[in-house]
Amino acid sequence: MVTFIHKISDPNGLHAINAARLARFCRDCPARVRVACRDTAADARQMMGLMKLRAKQGDVLEFRVEGTDEEDAAEKLKVLAGELL
Repeated sequence: MVTFIHKISDPNGLHAINAARLARFCRDCPARVRVACRDTAADARQMMGLMKLRAKQGDVLEFRVEGTDEEDAAEKLKVLAGELL
């Protein structure tokens, strides 16, 4: 299992377009990805689950990547999170 955190810098937070792109990436990824913000966690393959995190600018997301090719998936996800959020 690989975990990492990402602080949201986007003024709009984790909005619908970014949530959809994250979910699409995670659906295509062989590893399982969970995202937590404050006391709530979501399956990163589910756009609505990500939206329910209500993550805003300045919030910290904790990503947990587990399974096949988790190291590679986590590295790619770090880059994507940096671009989107």
